[in-house]
Amino acid sequence: MRGAITLVLALVLLVVIVLDGYGMFVAFQNSRELALGAAQQAASTLQNTGNEGTARKEADTYVSKHGGELLDLEYGKVQSQWYRATVRVEPDTFVFQFIPILSRFLDQESTSSFTF
Repeated sequence: MRGAITLVLALVLLVVIVLDGYGMFVAFQNSRELALGAAQQAASTLQNTGNEGTARKEADTYVSKHGGELLDLEYGKVQSQWYRATVRVEPDTFVFQFIPILSRFLDQESTSSFTF
C-alpha cells in the first residue's frame, strides 16, 4: 500500500515538473519570436517613417499585443542598420508560480537582432 502511494505521488510530481517545464520552454520560444518580431517591426517602421521614437513605440505595441514585455530596444549603424530587442515573457505554470524561490526565476528572456 505504501509503495502504491509513493508511486502515485512520484508520478504526480513528475507530471507537474514536465508540464511546468514545458510551459517555460514555450515561453522561451515565444520570447525569441517576439524579440525578432519587435526588431523587424522597428526596422520596418523606421524605414517607413524615419522616426526612431515611432519605431520604438511600434515595437513595444507589437510585443505587448502578443503578451510580452519589451525590456530593451537598441538601434545602431555601422555598415548597415540594425535593431536588437530584448523581450520577457511570463510562462504559464501550474505549480512553480506558487513556490516562492522558483517564482522569481520563471520569466523567460531572449534577445534577437535584425539587420536591414
